[in-house]
Formats: sequence, structure tokens, C-alpha cells
Amino acid sequence: MSGDAPRGSVLRREYAARAADYDRRWAQYVERSLALLRPHLVDVDLGAVLDLCCGTGGLLPRLHAWNARFSLYLGADFSPEMLLAARAKLFSGAALAAADVGALPLRSACFDTVVSASALHYWPDPRLALAEAARILRPGGRLLLLDWSRDPLSMRLLDLWMRIARIHYRRMYSRDEAAALLAGAGFSMARESRGSAGGPWRMMALEALRRG
Repeated sequence: MSGDAPRGSVLRREYAARAADYDRRWAQYVERSLALLRPHLVDVDLGAVLDLCCGTGGLLPRLHAWNARFSLYLGADFSPEMLLAARAKLFSGAALAAADVGALPLRSACFDTVVSASALHYWPDPRLALAEAARILRPGGRLLLLDWSRDPLSMRLLDLWMRIARIHYRRMYSRDEAAALLAGAGFSMARESRGSAGGPWRMMALEALRRG
């Protein structure tokens, strides 16, 4: 992540420490949150896919289970330790890369689908990150953005508690705030869904198309 060195350094250390047991500790959250993407991905030809901030690669086996076809899968993350954990999930046609969301080491217009799950709330500059997503997508390409939703009262209270407890994240967004960020980056909203990731977590999945 770029543009916020102190916060980014703390987050790197946290994910380095969490990587080995992340899948076990967050199994329910990952399962239930990624399930919100299923209607957007099941039995769909995705072309070349970038899994932006892929973490331990939890999306990849689900694409296979959902019969989501792709010509290429690239999982990108800023944490070497999380990428190391993701390697065990790789199969033919899939690869991983270390990358900063604000400066992706990828040529323009080379992907058909970008998916980012539970990462928006960490991004120090979401406008820059979404502009990069738009840059590497071909015209008409799809972005699926899954993240916490600040709209329910329970999530606003959770947001306040996490601030008090000094949990490290940048910001929790409402649906309209996230949609405005997408529009500003050159995306048009296509459809959306909402749901729970278990416990207090309420999620939103926004599907948007790159204009132009």
C-alpha cells in the first residue's frame, strides 16, 4: 500500500504475523464474505482475472468450485507472507505477484476482471487504487468490489469501537461513498448485493464496468 508509510508498516507486520494461521482463524469470515461474490461469478467467463489484495488466495478455489472460467488468474498482494500461504492453492493458469495497489506493475488494458475482497477499508488512497484498477482493465471490463458496509447502525457502532480499540484500518465506507469512488475512477455501476459475513460483519458487493 502506498502513501501512508507508518500505517502501512504496521499493517505489514500484522499480516506477516497472521499469515500462517489466517485461513484457520478467519475461516468463517472468508467463507461467508466471499459467498456474496458467488452470484456475480458463478458459471461466468471472466477472461484474465486480477485478484487485487488476494491475501492467502481464498478466492481462487472458489472460482473453480463456482465454475467461473478464466484464461489467467493473477493474485496480487503487498504481503510476502500472505502470498507464501496462497501458493498452496495455486493450480494451472494461476500465478501470484507482490504489488502495491497504487502502482500496479502491470501494463494497461490487460485484464478483463478485477476482484478486490475486504481490502478497500485498508487503502490509504482508494482513488489511486481504483484508478489503477481501471487502467489495467480493458474497456467494458468488470470490477467486483467487496467490503464492509458502514450503512447499518451496527457497523457504525463497530467502526467507532474499532477506532477506540486502535484496530488498524483506514476507513469504513457506506454504499454511496464506495459508489462515488467507483464513478470517480471511471466505472459505471452494474449491480450489487449485500449480506453478512457472520457476527457483526455486514458486507456490500459492488459490480461495476469500466467506461470507455
